[in-house]
Amino acid sequence: MTQGGGGGGGEEDIITTTTTELVTVTQYANGTRNKEFKAKFFKNPFGARKEMGSFMETLAKRTWWVNSQTAQAHHDDGDDDGDDEGVPMAPTDAFFAYLPMGGSNNQFSSLQKAALLAKDLKRTLIIPPISPNSHIKVWSGPRYSEFFNLKTFSAKTGIPFLEWHDIKQTPDHPPEGRWGYHHGWTDFTEDFPCVPNAGIGVKNTQLYDHFRSQFLLKFKSWLPKGVKDSTKGKAVDYAFVRDVLLKDNHNDDVQTSENNKTKTKTQEEKSKPEMWKCLSCPYFLTGSNVTDRMWHEIGLYLRFNNKTERMVDEILDLLLPSGIKKKEEEEEEEEVSTLKHSRRRHHPEFIIVHLRRGDIVNKCKPGQDEKDCLVQIEEIAVKVEKIETERRDQNNARRSNNNESTMIPERLPVLVATNEKRPEELEKLNKLGWIVIDHGDEAETGSEPESDYHQDQGLHKTTRNKKLGTMTKLGPFYPPMLDAVLLTRGNYMIGMSNSRMSQLAALRGAAWYGHKTMLM
Repeated sequence: MTQGGGGGGGEEDIITTTTTELVTVTQYANGTRNKEFKAKFFKNPFGARKEMGSFMETLAKRTWWVNSQTAQAHHDDGDDDGDDEGVPMAPTDAFFAYLPMGGSNNQFSSLQKAALLAKDLKRTLIIPPISPNSHIKVWSGPRYSEFFNLKTFSAKTGIPFLEWHDIKQTPDHPPEGRWGYHHGWTDFTEDFPCVPNAGIGVKNTQLYDHFRSQFLLKFKSWLPKGVKDSTKGKAVDYAFVRDVLLKDNHNDDVQTSENNKTKTKTQEEKSKPEMWKCLSCPYFLTGSNVTDRMWHEIGLYLRFNNKTERMVDEILDLLLPSGIKKKEEEEEEEEVSTLKHSRRRHHPEFIIVHLRRGDIVNKCKPGQDEKDCLVQIEEIAVKVEKIETERRDQNNARRSNNNESTMIPERLPVLVATNEKRPEELEKLNKLGWIVIDHGDEAETGSEPESDYHQDQGLHKTTRNKKLGTMTKLGPFYPPMLDAVLLTRGNYMIGMSNSRMSQLAALRGAAWYGHKTMLM
């Protein structure tokens, strides 16, 4: 039940430890702190709310992150080997927050559009965690900085950011049962004012996120004073929503004080941006150049951190048939990366396939045959053969130009990231000799009790491939994230056109490494 305020330190770094009836707070020399929540915390909603404090007050007071030295510690992404480029933008006193939506890849799309809004609004973006969803059914999710290098993102885009873990400290793992707040968490909440859009939050219902429960926030539909939303909370046009968010209550000539007396605002007060803005659902926003901007201005710079890349290196060491290339080849090929700070190791060439299955079948029309709806393994195999033919032709042309005899190059290994669980389909992959990326355990007898990722996201028990044990070692959020990184690493990537995960992988692999990608 420990919640960190921005990363801790060793015992020798502890400055103070304070204990109350509800929590134990440890303050570290780098400006961060950890809270351990006691059992009484979960039985005392009033005391718990007082102990946690208001996130609005925290933002208004501009607490420890305003210090330039601790700001660096605040933005630490858990990677200490210098993988960041440039200095991140310091948080301002005007903030923009949003609600994530859907699975992890749809949440990433929400983040891209929210970051674009924060850039246009000239506000500090408050980033929610990667939240639990229909695939990963747990209480709380990890920071984005656990996987992504947010410092370099901020430096390259000019967008300052905070993460919700920096602003409000809540228990990551509240106890089960009636004495916890699993079934009564709203008693512990504070208001979370937000502009509704796309119909999400119009009546404070139908909110498709699990972020608010983690940070104990009660959604409150809100509009700036004087703004009339002709869409009645259903806007999806980016420009319209941006203009609504640009409107400030500070533009009024008078304000009401705590004792209900009014006074004329100064010019400085009227020109100062309102501290808080929030949007219920950036995911559905559309408009001219929005898709292009969200990649070229945002997604391109949201790269995985070195800690995550090194974990993928270890997976590739296990799955690929031969060792790492010679140092001279590694140094020569490192120029391929568009951002040279990447510390990824270079492995033999390989093909990677993202075979989306599971819930994607819901997109088939009623009565439609699956073969007419989903890309079949046999069709993917044809694409793999085409890649091999092109490689053979290129190799022969190169050898002919050098007056060398022709030679058939060794076939590339094929890795498969999939949530397919049907034995007959998995057997097709085995017969092709393809390597299925399996994050399960060798001795697995059942799925994890807190997550159905085994069933829905790619863990299965019928292949002869090496099991990686990722779920047990690292938890349910790591398998899909490591698969996302793996999809960028294949020299050739074949993905599904109806999968957001495939779409992102195609963009990342091509832009970051110059890899060949295709969507079917």
